Amino acid sequence: MCLLNRRIFFECVKVFVISVIVLMAFVLMGRALQLKDTLMGLELGFLDTLLVFLYLSPSFLLIMMPVSAMLAVFLTFLRMGSDKELIALKAGGISLYQMFKAPLLFGVLCTALCFWISFSLIAGGAANFRSHILDIAQNRVNIALQPGVFNQDIPNLVFFAKQVDVRNGSLADVMVEDSGKEGVTLTILAPRGNLTVDYLKGDIVMLLKDGTIYSEKEQQITKLLFEEYVMRFSLSSLFKGLDLGAIQPKEMGWSDLAAFDLPKISESNVFLAKKIEVEMHKRWLFPLSCLVLTIFAVPIASSFQGMHRQSGLVLALIIFFTYYVLVSLGMNLAEYSGMNPYLTIWLPVLFFFALSLYGVYLSANERFPSWLNFTFFYRLRKKLKKVQ
Repeated sequence: MCLLNRRIFFECVKVFVISVIVLMAFVLMGRALQLKDTLMGLELGFLDTLLVFLYLSPSFLLIMMPVSAMLAVFLTFLRMGSDKELIALKAGGISLYQMFKAPLLFGVLCTALCFWISFSLIAGGAANFRSHILDIAQNRVNIALQPGVFNQDIPNLVFFAKQVDVRNGSLADVMVEDSGKEGVTLTILAPRGNLTVDYLKGDIVMLLKDGTIYSEKEQQITKLLFEEYVMRFSLSSLFKGLDLGAIQPKEMGWSDLAAFDLPKISESNVFLAKKIEVEMHKRWLFPLSCLVLTIFAVPIASSFQGMHRQSGLVLALIIFFTYYVLVSLGMNLAEYSGMNPYLTIWLPVLFFFALSLYGVYLSANERFPSWLNFTFFYRLRKKLKKVQ
């Protein structure tokens, strides 16, 4: 039995790794098409592009892990059924409960790995992605602000700096003309300044010190002295297709999410409070989905003996799509309709989990419902042809 469970376990691992690689390749290719304007605008090199997708991978893995785990168990047991191994094992006195240890252990390990991704890697990847993009954007801006050259890359703004330090973003003898407000033109002069990034809000920040603002309105000029003057520029105004914005709950770690006082936030921003609450449920939902779907795959694969792998792959994806649609619907209802997330989000999970345990019981006792048997659909199709 130890040898049998090891063989089943390692075959699940093999199919799981292949599934993760293939699914992640498709997802990242789709993401690359969405980010093509960003990648071209920042003129990223090959290494920087690889780092960007590496930092984005944890958020995709959180969704890919459950479907990959289910595919691994489903295709493993479907292959055993197609090769008549399940029949031979049962004829030899080995029950499904004895074979169930391997997929159960596999599901538990996938769940643990997914918890690590959910509670640790997602926040780290999102933070690294944000800081990497902002650092590249700052370097591009520092290079664009050539000393002694008027820069007009941002609409309604003209920059001039006599000296620019590309390494630390320091500026000297700065002049800025801002004509963004209708009927008002601001001319800002400052002996020194600094160009930095705001990682929390995703903006480029220009800090000018000890300068003067000349405001011209209706042929009248007003002079104003300042110690510090801050100018913010969104990345979308500098680079086409790039707008990180402020840090969203999906980019935060579990400790940051748990630190929010949801009742207090609800008083001022109900939508944000619901968004944070749903995100906290999501961090638990997908890891536990690995275990639920791996258990669910065992009785389904055992009952569809004789099905081709291609058809089995399609069936497994349909099952996961149904599960994902129900869960996504529950999250949307909780976030936008204000319904109880414990009801809308976890009800589909509990339903699939109960159905999984019941399916394992029926399959182990050779009492699986006939309407879910593959031969039932085959016979039904033949009868329909005769009627026609």
